[in-house]
This record gives sequence, structure tokens and C-alpha cells, in this order.
Amino acid sequence: MAFLRYARAKVVKPHCSGKRWSKVRTASTAQPSANLVAQANEILGETFDPNSYLLTHATIVCSVDTSEVTGVKTGSVMDPMTGKQLNRKWADFRVTPECDQFINNNNDCWDRDVLLKSYRTFVGAHNFVEHVQIEEQSKGRIIDAVARDIGPSVYIDILIATHRKHSALVKDIESGKMGTLSMGCSVTETICTKCGNVAADETEMCNHIKYEKGNRFYDEKGGEHRIAELCGHPSLDPNAGVTFIEASWVATPAFGGAVMRNILTPTREVAARVAEVLSTPPPEWVEGGVEKAARLVQVPTTAEGEFDFGETDTPDEGGGEEAPQEAPEEKDDLQGLEDKLYKKMMKRVQDRMDKDMQGPTPSPGEPANSTGEDVIKQARKKQAYGSFIKGLIRTADSEVALINELAAANDQMGIRIGTELYRASLSVGASRRYANLAGFLTACERALGRKPTHGEAKDMLHLGKLLSSWNPPK
Repeated sequence: MAFLRYARAKVVKPHCSGKRWSKVRTASTAQPSANLVAQANEILGETFDPNSYLLTHATIVCSVDTSEVTGVKTGSVMDPMTGKQLNRKWADFRVTPECDQFINNNNDCWDRDVLLKSYRTFVGAHNFVEHVQIEEQSKGRIIDAVARDIGPSVYIDILIATHRKHSALVKDIESGKMGTLSMGCSVTETICTKCGNVAADETEMCNHIKYEKGNRFYDEKGGEHRIAELCGHPSLDPNAGVTFIEASWVATPAFGGAVMRNILTPTREVAARVAEVLSTPPPEWVEGGVEKAARLVQVPTTAEGEFDFGETDTPDEGGGEEAPQEAPEEKDDLQGLEDKLYKKMMKRVQDRMDKDMQGPTPSPGEPANSTGEDVIKQARKKQAYGSFIKGLIRTADSEVALINELAAANDQMGIRIGTELYRASLSVGASRRYANLAGFLTACERALGRKPTHGEAKDMLHLGKLLSSWNPPK
């Protein structure tokens, strides 16, 4: 049973001329000898007319280089860390540090020789929308593919011919609304870049790929690497175990999320999503049949640049107001209920944010923050934030998603943590991985490339504790 793997890529040129593509062909490592027009005629099953097709150039996938791991045994071996049996067919499974940047946003990668052996399978593949792989729904075909050696990587460029009869789609492509392509491929086997285990289906995957994909690890010499899946192997015939089957147009999202270790600046859409999550907790969080709305508030920082999660392990005893209850028109219509709650609560949440950010207005002659009411208010803010953190821990589907959601919420709440710290914390990982504080701080220094300040160390320790509380979904 083969795996299906997908990866997104930005379009290089949505309206590519024949002259431009000729230059791409000239720059390729192994320029195809076939005449492009004759090749297109054969693929399309009709005479190719450039006026009938929108030609789009995309760099769709790139390669990594791998090295042999010295001293490892191949064959059926026991993993000393998990006690599980590994199927290690080859020793060349470690991605070189220089090529880490070419691992895609799904933590999949292709060896240089694998791509050079398989990239021509792109030619003739269908062009779909959103991976709806029904031939009758095909919008066109991939009429050419070339490989460009840029030194540290091989780039695979494809030329897509989208039929202009799909006028709405063509308009979206030319305007940039459809500005992203996602390729799909079939893989007979994948290889773990940490332990070298080879899997032909999900049941054969090692724990690294199941639960730690995307995390960092250090080899025997102290070199840093990422846990990823190598697709195929150069020794497999005829196409190194990889067949590229399609390229789909996918709508460019307003906020696509962070692309592997790169925290993006939150947008209004993210802020709205955070507010929605806070105002509509899942049914299993409902206490006594009453849904409570956590408040999106500014949390006081402990010092410049620092923040406090609050008591994340203390059950929420309900410091905020109860949200107005509104029965859905249909009991099973969860989406309708969420929409109603969202619309009703968004203004309330925003009003409370504004009010809390402004703080109480002191009476004439009265010093600010002079009453115990402010202390109570700050305590409730911390409690609401703690509840929000517990929700993140329970709902995030990966460590990257957990940190991204936290970064978005913190930015909206006025908690300023540098992007560098979020990235470094993902590299350092959970604090529970380290035997003591000294080991954790050493890892922080290595990830940052410098010694963290006292405030940065506290922030990274908070993030490390947060990652320690998260468990992979089963």
C-alpha cells in the first residue's frame, strides 16, 4: 500500500510564455529532447493551442542531500530507546544540515537522486483544484517538467496547461487569488531521518514519525537535525519509489499558519479565530450544562518582555461572567450553534478587552490602582489566560500549532515575545526532556546562538513547560 504525500508551492509565473519556459528548459540539468508542442499534443490528445490554455510555471519540489550514518546496522534491528523492532534497509538516511531548509512544510523530503529519477512522472499528470482527483474534474495537464541544479538542491519546475474554458479559475489564477499549487505524489516507502526505519504503510512507522515529526534531535557528534520522512530511495526501480500524480490549485488563505519554525505576524482573521475559540468551548468542557466564555484580555507581564501562564494545572472555578445561553434551532447543528455564539459573543469579548486594557478610571484626587478591586481583576485575567492555555494544550494537533496559536494570542493581548524566542523554543522542545535547568539553559543558548537574558530564559522556560504539558493526539 502506497503513501500519498502533498506539498504546497508558490507559483513562479502564473502566465508563462513559451520563450520564458525555453529559458527554464535551457537551465535544466537534463533538458528533455522532445519537442514541447509535440509533447503537449500527445498529452492533451488534441492539437495544442497556446491561446486555449493558461500556461503556469511553478517550482514544485526540491531535493535534499543525505549522508550515511556510520556505525549503524541495517536489516531488522532493535531500537534501544523504544524497544521496538526497526526495518532499516539503508544507512544513508540522515539529511545533511545544509539541506534542512529544503525539507518541506509537511516535514517530507526527497533525496537528490530520487528526484532526478522520478521527476519526469510529473509530465502528463492532471491539474485539479483542491486535490479533487476525479479525471472528469481535471482542469488541464502538466505538459513539461525539468530539473534545475542550484548547488545545494535540485529544483523541479513544472509547466501546467490550464484550459481557458474554466474561465473563473483562470481569472482567479491571473489575479493571484489562486496563487498556490499543491503537488500530490504516491510513495511506496518512506524513511525516518532519525532512526532509518523504512515503512510501507502507517502500521510500520516508527514512533519518531508518528509522534515527533518536525522535532529536532542531535546526532552522536552533536550535530542538529530534524525528524522528517524521506520519500523513496534511489535504489528502487523504476522511479525510486516515487510517482508524482497531480498538481492542484489551492486557494491562497488569508492566514495559512506558520510554515515550519517561522512564526508569522497574526492577522485580524487569527484574532477573530482566537476570539471564537475562547467564546465557544467544546461540549466536553461544559460544566453543569452552562457554557462559559473565557475572556480575551490583556494579561499583565511580570517584567519587560516576560509573561506568565498562570496556574495552568488548576481547574477553572469560573471567575468570569456566564455567557448568555441560547439554544440552537437544531440540537445536532453544532456549526449553527457555534455561529450564533460567535456573533453574539464577539462584541462582548471585544468590549471587555477594551475596558480591561483601559483599566479603572480613578475618582478625582484618588491615586490609580489604589483598591483591592484591581488586584481581583488582575487575578481573574490570569485565571482566564490560564484557562485559554489549557484549551490550547488540549486542542493543538502539533507542537508547532501550539506555539503558533500562543504567539497569535499573545500578540493580540499585548504580550510581546520575540519571534526568535518562539522559534528557539520549538528547537529546544519540552523542558521535561532535560535532566536539569542547566541542561535546558544550555540548549536555549545553543538554539539562540547566544546566552539568553534573564527575561528570555524565563520566557523560554514557560514555553518549555507548555510543550511538556502537550501530548500528541492519539
